[in-house]
Amino acid sequence: MNAADFLLAEARARGDRPAFSWDGGRIAHGALPDLAARGAGLLAELGAGRGARVLILLSDSIEFVAIYLGALRLGAIAVAFNPQAPISDMARVVEDCGPSVALIEAELAPAWAALSSAVSTTLAGRGEIARRLALARPHPGAPAAATDPAFLVYTSGTTGTLKAAIHRHGDVALAARYPREVLGLGPDDVLFATSKLFFAYPLGAILFGTLALGASAVLCDGAPNPANVAAAMARHRPSAVFSVPTAYRNLLAAGVAEGEAFSAVRRYVSAGERLPPALCERWRRATGVEALDAMGTSETVFMLLANAPGAARPGASGFPAPGAELRLADGAGDAVPPGAPGILWARIASVADGYWNRPELSAELFRAGWFKTGDLYRIDEDGAFHHQGRADDMLKIAGQWVSPAEIEELALAAGCRDAALVAAPDADELARAVLFVVPGANAPRDNVANAPQDNAANAPRDDGALAAALLALPAHKRPRAVRCVKEIPRTATGKIQRYKLRAEMERE
Repeated sequence: MNAADFLLAEARARGDRPAFSWDGGRIAHGALPDLAARGAGLLAELGAGRGARVLILLSDSIEFVAIYLGALRLGAIAVAFNPQAPISDMARVVEDCGPSVALIEAELAPAWAALSSAVSTTLAGRGEIARRLALARPHPGAPAAATDPAFLVYTSGTTGTLKAAIHRHGDVALAARYPREVLGLGPDDVLFATSKLFFAYPLGAILFGTLALGASAVLCDGAPNPANVAAAMARHRPSAVFSVPTAYRNLLAAGVAEGEAFSAVRRYVSAGERLPPALCERWRRATGVEALDAMGTSETVFMLLANAPGAARPGASGFPAPGAELRLADGAGDAVPPGAPGILWARIASVADGYWNRPELSAELFRAGWFKTGDLYRIDEDGAFHHQGRADDMLKIAGQWVSPAEIEELALAAGCRDAALVAAPDADELARAVLFVVPGANAPRDNVANAPQDNAANAPRDDGALAAALLALPAHKRPRAVRCVKEIPRTATGKIQRYKLRAEMERE
């Protein structure tokens, strides 16, 4: 089962139906098999072969699609990575996966020169890639077993440590299930993601999902800021949008979500981090359309948890997605009592075959077809899953566990634009919670400052909305300091990078 052949099996029969559109162009489903064959042919000309890693440092574009599908068709291993990442991260990826071919944006060429000796062949610039694709001899493709490695998805999560989930050709077989069975999407829908294709979330929803559904997708190579997103929405009129809570919040703050193109969308999906109920309601009021919280991982590509249209549970990630088997366990791997929080373990046909070059970590997190996600959940009486944060983010304060997600949601409800809770040692080297907040547009800074640093019995002394909310918490949950910052550091998919905040405190 070659993944490209599987995804393109019905492409020719779909003929002139649009598959991908972008500013200034579009391509039909019927032309995709030839595009993939030429992508494979170009990679073969550049020296890639079966099992070779092909590093793709390209913005969302038809050239990205051609090279990605071409790598799959060739039997090589596609490795897409952020073209906006620091060159130091690119160097780590090159050292880790050892690509033989790299295709990069033209503007990366000067910095890439330092890495070029580690890669046999580099082709720079989408214009040059497009020219070479047009001249490439179509490759007949290579047979592959469903268990053969097909693509790597790099993830640093919230820790900053890069690792690559190994995905197989057979993993793409689930591509249509969530969008078709839960969202009700089909060939007439136009899909758009604010996150970029090198991430697992849009890779599964936009690239694989579009091909499996026979739908159409929008390729937008600009930064996912509110202006660019609003422009893409107006031009391409998507019917399904896949985004993250941070992007939804930014669109609301920019005042663009009330536009007609936004209210015309049938389905909004939110993933990457928990969607707070207050933000969910603000989005519904602005657009008239509910945002459906869902949860997937780089290690599974597709959704594990999902809310269904018309039956969404605000504050919950939803119920097991099609094909997903889930359980909650404690740190020892034993089942937790009903209603108690536990670490989410998942078994699904698309679960990764471990991490590239990380045998010990793979053995710890991947067991007999199950993957330990590291996310803490509790299941309510109706069977809905509620995210409680990351297991490695839980704080033990005064001998009791504190969930950062609980305090952060409280800060958002009090009017803060963003918030993150981390732990730092005090003068006695005891863990104390510190809350970083981005104040709301109308919130005076004094309302969230001046929390006492060391007295565990006290709360912030002022009478602002946040201080009042914190005062109502049990003593062990109250932050010992509240700091105002301009922004909370997050990954491109919206996850809080707490290690950066901890490092900032350690430097003081």
